[in-house]
Amino acid sequence: MSIEELKSALLGKEFPDVVELQSHQRVLDVPQFLKTQFIEVENWKKDLEKCPAYLRLIAFYKAVSSQP
Repeated sequence: MSIEELKSALLGKEFPDVVELQSHQRVLDVPQFLKTQFIEVENWKKDLEKCPAYLRLIAFYKAVSSQP
């Protein structure tokens, strides 16, 4: 999934107050989380698949996509 696809899927949407990515990882401030991750991804110069922020965005996308 490209950065642009993630942006269109995630930005400007409503999400729960707390999003659980994994049993040990929760997002408590979704707007700040998304802002920070997209900044990190845009500044990443290496392979996108190895970017920690990209991996967190994919995990977030999967978590919110699986919610009813």
